[in-house]
Amino acid sequence: MKILMFSSYFPPQYSGAAKQAISLARYLRGLGHSIEFVTVRWPGLEKNDSYEGFPVFRVETGKGQKHKELRLWWNLLRYVMKRRKDFDILHSHGAYYTNSIVGPLAKIAGLKSLVKASLAVNDLHGLRQSLSGHIHYAFLGMVDAYVAISRDLEHEFIDACLPRDKVHYLPNGVDTDRFHPLATEAKAKLRQRLGLPLDRALVLTIGVFDQRKNIGWLMEEWVRNRSFGTGALLLAIGPQSREDTDGTFFAALQRLTDENSETLSILGHVDEIELYYRAADLFILPSYSEGMPNVILEAMASGLPCVATRVSGVTDLVQEAETGYTFTPGDAQSLKEALLMTLNDVAGCMGQRARTLAEEKYSIEALAERYDELYRTLMVKEKFCQKTTIESTHNHA
Repeated sequence: MKILMFSSYFPPQYSGAAKQAISLARYLRGLGHSIEFVTVRWPGLEKNDSYEGFPVFRVETGKGQKHKELRLWWNLLRYVMKRRKDFDILHSHGAYYTNSIVGPLAKIAGLKSLVKASLAVNDLHGLRQSLSGHIHYAFLGMVDAYVAISRDLEHEFIDACLPRDKVHYLPNGVDTDRFHPLATEAKAKLRQRLGLPLDRALVLTIGVFDQRKNIGWLMEEWVRNRSFGTGALLLAIGPQSREDTDGTFFAALQRLTDENSETLSILGHVDEIELYYRAADLFILPSYSEGMPNVILEAMASGLPCVATRVSGVTDLVQEAETGYTFTPGDAQSLKEALLMTLNDVAGCMGQRARTLAEEKYSIEALAERYDELYRTLMVKEKFCQKTTIESTHNHA
């Protein structure tokens, strides 16, 4: 099948949703599907582009403060209508107000549509509570399938009174070949290569340095509480936030690191991020909200026990005392308790169970096959409806 995927953010801009979309697209391509991307044309980016062999087309959005989505929608309509014979399905990575346009676009162009909700209490926030909320709800009503990546998001779709039979639970997936654990000796050699300490535990956290991901809080608490008595080094990796336009916040974290180099280390963008997972002993996610965090899946596939905030998506993955422990967002004492209990697992059983769970339930290969099945179901329904319409017309004649 021919699938056009829409994501508001796309490389070179960092986006967890786009990262997951690209990973999925690789495996769908391996199953014989044709994948293209359409995204917003942010300043400095080309209109026509490619990424890992996938064609990418960028459309202009509005320039003002209000109703920027109208120009974006118009440009998406023009693009989809011009190329409607080139696609079967419009697949949006995001179920936000702006993304919901894929519903009416697909209806107009004679295509099928799918939206994937990426963030709890966010994508579907405000449905039917304002004019835009009513438009959002109406547009979603035209969508053929809703994908929820966590059980919480599944309930959000249902609680919004959207058709239950359109809701599909399809969690994010992880490349278990790329992300995998190392034996002790190989891990020591890797740490030497990366310039990381050999004589102490290495705790890893990865994400955008913004308020939602809350990594700044984690770093400050790590210093204030003297590594929570663990003697471990906290390594924080991630890009500067789009909201941190002048880099002030990132610079402050860099200064904190420079002043506490025995306790903290910080890195910006890293291409071979899988190497740092393999080198680490434990992973921490301090986020205030999530959908289903890619970083937890990557950490689990790398054989790391996880300490993560008790938020949507995380509770699907981190099983208490089995693959790690959860803690209350923004609560340093709760973090300390979870951290110490996880580090008590000296035999590494939690990390082993995390790897097994990732392989058995969250491999990107298995997820791609489930999407393949969903796409085929949508197309079969389309053919069935066309056949029924034709038979009905003949009967009336």
